[in-house]
Amino acid sequence: MTEKKAKEVKEVKPEAKAPATPIDINVASDTESGVVQISNNVVSMVVRKFTLGVEGVVRFQQQGMIDGLFDVLSKHPVDKSIALDLQDGGALITVTLILKFGVNIPEVCREVQKTIKEKVEELTGYPVAKVNVNVVDLDDIDEKAAKKAKDEDDDGQESLDEEK
Repeated sequence: MTEKKAKEVKEVKPEAKAPATPIDINVASDTESGVVQISNNVVSMVVRKFTLGVEGVVRFQQQGMIDGLFDVLSKHPVDKSIALDLQDGGALITVTLILKFGVNIPEVCREVQKTIKEKVEELTGYPVAKVNVNVVDLDDIDEKAAKKAKDEDDDGQESLDEEK
């Protein structure tokens, strides 16, 4: 005969839950018309569009290959170059940028801060407490354009030489 061994049962205590991070900005709580929520992705899009319009901003910091792959596979892409932190006094927005070489960095950063604050508040109605700007690199666009033009001229000259 086979004896069945009693399985040992361990009591599993639920883990303490981490505080939930807000997914959406609650712009208007319960009103007669209903609730309005604006996704953080929408706020990020507003930040991205108007920040890139500031003179001297070249682009946001590019994500690494693994982050990019995660975004492709994920239903909710995470833009690590724009961070939103909703606080009682308003949103804390942090952007990580690459600026054009030769610009006055503090002036461009002040303009980015002003633009983000104005546009996010105007388009979402949510107050912005602070805008932090991290400059991680400078890009010499003129040097790249000159090199590209030189390469194109060299290619065009080679074509002319071959025709002769």
